[in-house]
Amino acid sequence: MFGVLIYILFLIIGFLYANMYFKEKDVLFQAWAGGLIGTLALMWGIIPFAFIFGFSIAAHLILLVVFLGVYILLFYLRKQKIGDIKANIHYAKTKAPMTGLIFLCLIIPVSIIMWVLLTNHVMAPYEGGGVSSGQSTYGDLAMHMGIITSVAERGVFPPSHNLLAGHRLGYPFLIDTLSSSLFLFGTPLRWAVLVPSYVCCILLAMGFYFLAYKLVKRRSAAVLATVLFFIGGGFGFAYFFEGAKSDHTAFTKIFNDYYHTPTNYNEENIRWANPICDMIVPQRTTMAGWTYLMFTLWLLLDSVETRKRSRFILLGVVAGCMPMIHTHSFLGLAIISVVVFAADMIMSKDKKQDFINWLCYGGITVVMALPQLFIWTFNQAGSEGFVKFAPFWVNVDDPNFWFWIKNWGIAALFVVPAFLNTGKRNKIVMLGAALIFVIAELILFQPLAYDNNKLFFVAYMISIIVISEYFLVLFDKLKGVKGRYFLAVLIIIAGTLSGALTIGREYYSGGMYQTFSKADLEYAEFVKDNTDNRATFAAYYNHLNPTAVLAGRQMYFGGEMWMGSHGYGSLVSDRKRVISELYGASDSNELKEVARENDIDYVVLSNNELGNLSVNQAAFNGLDKIYDQGGIRLYKVD
Repeated sequence: MFGVLIYILFLIIGFLYANMYFKEKDVLFQAWAGGLIGTLALMWGIIPFAFIFGFSIAAHLILLVVFLGVYILLFYLRKQKIGDIKANIHYAKTKAPMTGLIFLCLIIPVSIIMWVLLTNHVMAPYEGGGVSSGQSTYGDLAMHMGIITSVAERGVFPPSHNLLAGHRLGYPFLIDTLSSSLFLFGTPLRWAVLVPSYVCCILLAMGFYFLAYKLVKRRSAAVLATVLFFIGGGFGFAYFFEGAKSDHTAFTKIFNDYYHTPTNYNEENIRWANPICDMIVPQRTTMAGWTYLMFTLWLLLDSVETRKRSRFILLGVVAGCMPMIHTHSFLGLAIISVVVFAADMIMSKDKKQDFINWLCYGGITVVMALPQLFIWTFNQAGSEGFVKFAPFWVNVDDPNFWFWIKNWGIAALFVVPAFLNTGKRNKIVMLGAALIFVIAELILFQPLAYDNNKLFFVAYMISIIVISEYFLVLFDKLKGVKGRYFLAVLIIIAGTLSGALTIGREYYSGGMYQTFSKADLEYAEFVKDNTDNRATFAAYYNHLNPTAVLAGRQMYFGGEMWMGSHGYGSLVSDRKRVISELYGASDSNELKEVARENDIDYVVLSNNELGNLSVNQAAFNGLDKIYDQGGIRLYKVD
């Protein structure tokens, strides 16, 4: 677990940076900011060194020395060496946004929910020595693990697409390369996935609370917003209660059926997911993107509030790192920033100085982000299926107004009065959120329409914070009215029941679906120990492929279910044709010829290939069989 120790070192050094930069803040805020800085340093800082030295242990050790060395230099250059602990404690008791009680009774429980789901959804032990997943991680997790193992095993940087030989990986991969770093230093794959996820989850929960407090300046409203966001869902629960009248199994199906919950009920056009179950646990890039979106939005508000140029500069640096963490979060931040910038320039009393501040933010962001966008994002997004006009998102059949009421639930009912009753600054931020909503309603930013929810959620998180503020205002005005606590409980139940039921289903599904058998695990270890880590493999293109996912080897074509959503739809038929020709070859000479023409070094033959492809097994007799155990055979092409 040496990789975990390396990560902890980065987190500790990150805290020291935060103590230096945010010296006026309390220790909980510094721990949050420090975790973000340390994680960002390992996740993003490795890039320039990996370009020079490859994704290697040497590159990581050089990064660690540089990260620590810069801190030591700054430490000796600054007059105040460390934050005043006594003053820090006093600040925490009086003005700190988050008290110890809130941390223990809100942040930790929300984090534990995410931790528990992650633990029983990521390579959880399965009978017979295999590993399993839960409902939400059965699909995407394998892709992420394949990126993790491929980057660490192959050491090539920038990474090539491990499921599409010959193409550069354009998918935002930095949260996965963070796990690759741990895996490279010997951390088992399961824990290389889980440990950074655990850290991101608590930083995300803390970040949402800090952002909420920054907007509404009230602890109770920030607490309520955190609950409504993470446990939230729309009015989908009503369909299950209604259905239970005629079918007593309608309610229990929530926990037994595959994707049949109050936040995933396509039959009734319920498409609004619970953020924990459908966005954070299975979608690692979204989890990481939101973690840094909270920080950058906090920095944006603080920069405008304090007018400190150092804040604008830090904002630019973190924002500039975001494209390859999560492109949708970067886009959401950009849209809100444009709206806040326009409003700030209109209201500015010192337009020259304020413009220079914004220029620092925007200039740094552009300089840092453009290389990432040109090297990775535009290369992938330029393929077919990206960015097209498609109004009304995934709504089918319903009037659009009703669609959003039943999907957003109480948020849809109260967003307008909440906007009218909040302060001027919050109105500006909500206008940015509204612009995101409108854009996402009209334009798809990826081939898979459902993924626009990554933008809608940015609008939603801002809205639910201001709505929570409005609920507390109403609660205060009802002081002395009997039954106000009853009404408050009803609001909370209406806002969280769908989400709570979905979380219950997701927990119940943990470890339910086997992803890899013991034979798969043993085969993957053989591949890692006995084959060239730069070689290309051919196999059936199912997503649960031990060669790609567990052994980190590059596939000629794999994971068909992801290729279309990644913009490679035009290549699918060509690569499938080659795979069919390879496995259906008339003899070993033809098989070898097809393999050589497509730079394929190894060919897998298992139940997956035999059950899904037309295979001429006689053609494999002339190949060098280097592995034959557990129903899996591996052949080397001479």
